[in-house]
Amino acid sequence: MALTDELKKLVNNEIAIVMNDGMTYRGILTNYDEETIVMENVFEASRGQVDWIATADAKNSGGKTLKGYLHWRKITLPKLLARTDRVLRIWPWRPSEKE
Repeated sequence: MALTDELKKLVNNEIAIVMNDGMTYRGILTNYDEETIVMENVFEASRGQVDWIATADAKNSGGKTLKGYLHWRKITLPKLLARTDRVLRIWPWRPSEKE
């Protein structure tokens, strides 16, 4: 399955992408091709800004698990263009309305 096949399902939906330099971006996917992902209404956070919090996990017999929280900053430029060869991960931020 190609990346473009998956991105087609996510157009006009909010996604989060993690880049190979540790930056994470969250915004509306507006366009894409095999080389570029275009997002609008974008927020950014870096790997160094994750607050890791240990929480009790009932499924883990009282053990501790870690949850990370990002501190998002709004990007004031109108669009983000990301090179697909620099993207490590892509997540739907909210479930796609098309599924």
